Amino acid sequence: MRMYVKSGSLEKACMVVDMMDEQKNIVPDVYLIRDILRIYQRCGRHDRLTYLYYRVLKNDESWDEEMCNCVINCCARALSVDELSRLLDEMLRKGLTPNTITFNVMLNAYGKSKLFERARKVFWISKKRGLVDVISYNTIIAAYGKNKYLNNMSAAVKKMQFDGFSVSLEAYNCMLDVCEKEGEMDKFRDVLQRMNASNYSADSYTCNILINIYGEKGWIDEVTGVLELKECGNDPDLCSYNTLIKAYGVVGMVEEAVGLVEEMRVNGIELDRITYSNLITVMKKNDMFLEAVKWSLWMK
Repeated sequence: MRMYVKSGSLEKACMVVDMMDEQKNIVPDVYLIRDILRIYQRCGRHDRLTYLYYRVLKNDESWDEEMCNCVINCCARALSVDELSRLLDEMLRKGLTPNTITFNVMLNAYGKSKLFERARKVFWISKKRGLVDVISYNTIIAAYGKNKYLNNMSAAVKKMQFDGFSVSLEAYNCMLDVCEKEGEMDKFRDVLQRMNASNYSADSYTCNILINIYGEKGWIDEVTGVLELKECGNDPDLCSYNTLIKAYGVVGMVEEAVGLVEEMRVNGIELDRITYSNLITVMKKNDMFLEAVKWSLWMK
């Protein structure tokens, strides 16, 4: 099993685990259970993670620190946030030490569930123990971002800098994204200026945000500048093309929008429903209803 994992053959490793599970005379010890949990996590077998977790839980055995950390880290997407929270509370009650990954996993779980009071408490405990890292800040900033809590994001970024961490590109992207969605152009420009001053090279996600907001405003020169993507150092991806097609439609550049579709095909990027939907919108907006019907038929 471990040999398959080391060679990257995760499916074969899962097959070995499944075969072993059928052998009733094999009782896995704690070391084997941890290995199985990690394999199921890497294979995305959330149903098996849930099954194994509750099966082991029924044995009513005492878990050590490494086992508790492993369970929370591996089962984060397989268990409910309440069950994860119970495990963490039990760890702390027993005097066991959650590692940085465990704290970050819980930050992410609480953030996705909009349990920000719990997230702040976990963050405080982690920070008190000296276990906060850049990922911790990125996680809580991203959670605020998904819920469009711009003020909370800004406060978290300031704390990040105060604690001696450089603001990450991920944090800048989150702030740019929220500013764009909330229409806070002054704050958007301020964040972009600070990002540029930090000498970060924008990634594809940054470029897509810029293209989207410039396109919505009809700033085609700025869109063209991002289109070249030389500053970003990245080739356009599916999201980039979809955003660009939408942007060209705003300013009535139909031929350029269709040209991007041809470019996608040349580059081996498959069109998705968003691509077709954006093109149909472009055609309708520019009174090209017959072309819109053609694209809608191709989409089906």
